[in-house]
This record gives sequence, C-alpha cells and structure tokens, in this order.
Amino acid sequence: MRLGIVAEQLRQEVPGGIGTYVRGLIRGLLDLDDADLEVIGITSRAPRPDPLSSLGVELRTSVFPHRLQMALWDRGIDSRRQDLDVLHLTSIAGPLGGGHGPPRSVMVHDLGWRLNPELTTRRGFRWHEAAWSRVRGSSAALITPSVDVAELLIADGVARDRVTVIAEGSDHLPPADHRAMSRLLEGLGVHGPFLLTVSTLEPRKNLTRLLEAHRLLEADGRSLPLLIVGPAGWGEAPPTSQSALLAGRQPDAVLAGLYEACAGFVYVPVTEGFGLPPLEAMAHGAPVVVSGTTPSTKTAPDCWRVDPTDVAEIAEALAEMCGDEPARDRARRSGLAFAASHRWQEVAQRHVDLWRSL
Repeated sequence: MRLGIVAEQLRQEVPGGIGTYVRGLIRGLLDLDDADLEVIGITSRAPRPDPLSSLGVELRTSVFPHRLQMALWDRGIDSRRQDLDVLHLTSIAGPLGGGHGPPRSVMVHDLGWRLNPELTTRRGFRWHEAAWSRVRGSSAALITPSVDVAELLIADGVARDRVTVIAEGSDHLPPADHRAMSRLLEGLGVHGPFLLTVSTLEPRKNLTRLLEAHRLLEADGRSLPLLIVGPAGWGEAPPTSQSALLAGRQPDAVLAGLYEACAGFVYVPVTEGFGLPPLEAMAHGAPVVVSGTTPSTKTAPDCWRVDPTDVAEIAEALAEMCGDEPARDRARRSGLAFAASHRWQEVAQRHVDLWRSL
C-alpha cells in the first residue's frame, strides 16, 4: 500500500500538537516494519537542506512555498498526480481531491474554535469554518483522537459510521538531557522543587487562570515555582512573576528532563481535542493536575481533575498535590502504567487497519 501522509504542519514555525501527531504517526508506521507499506510525506517546497529528511520516509514536495501551497489546497487545487493507494490528511488542512484521486482520510483534532470562539481570532475562526465545511462535505473517512470530538462531529451531521476514534501516543520524546535541563533551571534561578506546565501560549490554554491560582497559593505560602514551557502563540503574554517563569520553547530532550524532574505537572485548558502534554508528563513519571475537559487523561487513575474555569479549585488541587507525598507517588506509578498503554506503533496499526478498509 502506497500511503501519502500530509506532513505540511511540520513546515510551520510552531508545529504544535498536530506536528507531534505527524511525527509520532510516521514513526509508528515505520516501527510496524510492514513490507507491504510504503510511506510518502506530502509537503510544500523544501528548503535546502530539508529538515524533514530526518523523518526517514520519501518526501514528495511541490514547487510551491508553504503559504501558497496552503492557499491552493484551500481552493481545492492540487496539481500533483497522486499515484497513491490512500492519502491521509493529518489535519483539516490539505488536498481533498474533489472526488478524484485515491481514497482519503482526515484527522479532525478538535472543533475548539466553535466551542469557545472567543478564544480564537476572527481570521482563525473563518478559516477553520471553511476548512471544516470542505472536510465535512467530502467523502473522506474521518479520524478523531477522542470520543468527545467524535460526538461533536456526529452532532454536526456527520454519519457515525464515517468516524473512527484513535487516541494518540505518549512515547515520542527522546531520552532526557539532564545536563541541559539543569543549565536551564540554573539560568532561571530555580534551585529546588518546581511545578511545570507546557503549552503554546494562547488564550484557550487558560494560563491566566492558572497563574491566578498559583498566586493564591503563593499568598498562603504554599506554592512552588511554576515553570511555563512553550512557544509564543497569539494574544497577550501571561502575567509572570519571580515565581512564575517563562522558559520559552525547549528541545524535546530538555522537555523530557523537566517532566522527570518536576514535583508536579499542571495543564488546565478550557477546551482540548486530546491533550498530549499531560500524557507526556505521565510517561515520564510526573503527577498531574489536569482539567476535566482534557480527553487524553479522562480515564487515568490518580490524577487531580479540575474545572478549568474555577481558580480556587485549581489552586486547591495544586496544594493537595504538593502537600501529599504518598498521593504523588501513587500518581507517578499509575501515570506511568496509563501512559504505557498509549504507544505510537499501536496508533499506527489502527490507522493502517482503517486505511486497508477504504
């Protein structure tokens, strides 16, 4: 089976969670070691040298740069002949084919722009609505990372038998670089236990309420320093302090080290299609405070779930996690076991099973 994977998200300056899904899925497909499977990455024009050559698959690049290629796909234009058996769009952006070419599948990560339109830009809302309308009206099979998203698609008129739920993996980070992590903490003035949150800095990640909760604990003398890791997105920067520190985007090996070293991880987005960071944290042994709206950890035992709109509840959960060592130990052990059930090779196999049915 000749399989095309749209890897265009990896051309973005901030690939985000979708980029992690693309890399994890491709790695999982290669780990299957299936002689009948040929994986081809579909992208816009490549720079020289092409950083995506590290993906380990054949790359089929167009003559158009990223922005122009995206605009052409938005208009239903794809000038390349697709001699593929299946083409998989890794988000709602990509060539749908207009009924021509190979069978297609689309990963629909979320409908967050509809659930909380105030947390996205007007331009972003218009683009997502138009892209989702094209996907919904196509014949493509739809994949979602959670039952929550699947039910939203079905409520929006998509036939239930057109939707397949496939959760994402947790085993994509490299071994921790503890030396580089220690240099980062030293430079930030963090010399003891700390809390960690990881996300793109944008309104739907709810960092303003998280920082309010952290200040409540600080006023009570119960807080640890909070390290905020992630690239800038859009909107105003969160109001940091001497005990709430922006660390910016970090290499994956440093991120793995931070997960392993932190006293606890907190992730409280208002809305989420899946939510990879808390699953990553569990995979590296961190106890987790997470919003009850985050699908990736809804069935995980021994984590602290909170209402992301309730600042006092977030603060209390952080205080409980920091103050109860036996509970933290239970959370570490059960989190490791839960994350171990989310492997990209198994995710890839479920995708392959669907593609062979198309």
